[in-house]
Amino acid sequence: MNRQIKFVAAALALLSGHVAAAEYDARLEWERRVELGTPVQGVISEVKAQAGQRVGAGAVLVQLDDRGFRADVSKARSRLESLKAVRAEARREQERAEELYDRTVLSDHELQMALNEAKQAEADYAAARAALVQARLSLEYSAVRAPFDALVIGVSAGQGQTVINDLQPVTLVTVADASSMVARAELTEAQTRTLEVGQEASVNVAGRRHTGRIKSIGLEPVEGTQRYAVAVSFPLEDQRYRVGQTASIELP
Repeated sequence: MNRQIKFVAAALALLSGHVAAAEYDARLEWERRVELGTPVQGVISEVKAQAGQRVGAGAVLVQLDDRGFRADVSKARSRLESLKAVRAEARREQERAEELYDRTVLSDHELQMALNEAKQAEADYAAARAALVQARLSLEYSAVRAPFDALVIGVSAGQGQTVINDLQPVTLVTVADASSMVARAELTEAQTRTLEVGQEASVNVAGRRHTGRIKSIGLEPVEGTQRYAVAVSFPLEDQRYRVGQTASIELP
C-alpha cells in the first residue's frame, strides 16, 4: 500500500510539473577561513582576541608595541617637510637661472647646474614622501585587525612574544567569516548533472532551514571515492554552528 501511495504521489508530481527536491547528507565547513599575521616585526604588547569570540570588521585582535613605528612616522614627516622647503628653493633657483640665461647673463653650464639641482630636489622629495607612506603603513600593520565580521577560531599570539617574519609570515590569529557557512555533500556524477553554480538550494541544520546557493561543484572525485563534492553557501544570523556539524542539503 505504501508503495502504491508513493507511486501515485510521484505520478501526481510529474503531472503537475513539480519535482520534489532531493535531500543529501552534508557537513558544515567555514566559507572563509583566514590566518592573520603582520608583515612587520616587533614585540606583542596586547592580545585582544579569544577563541570563540565574535568580532566586527576592523577590530584590533593583536597589537604590537607601536612606539618605534610612531617615531618612524614622525621622523619621516619631519624629513618630508624639510625637503619640501629645499624643493621650493630649488624651483626658485631654477626660475632665476632661466631668467638670467634668457638675458644671456648665465652660461649653459650654470643653467644646467640649476636644472640638475631642481631635479634632484624633486627626486629627494618624492623619496621622502614614499618613505612617509611606508612608515604609516608599518604603523597600520602593527595592529592585526579582523578583515571582516568574524569568529575567532584560534589564537597563537602571546603578550611579550617577538614577531619575526624573516623566513615566513607568522600566524597570530585564525578567523572565519561570521556571516556565512558552507554545507558540503558528496554526490554521484549522475546526481550532479542538472546542478549549476548559483542555483538556489536549502540547508537544514539542527531542525532549522536556511536558503542558500550552490557555491561549487567538484570536477574531480573526492579522494578514495567516486563522488563529487557539492558545496552550498548559506547566510548566518545569530546562529553559532561548528565545522563538522551534520546537516542536509536540498537540491533542485
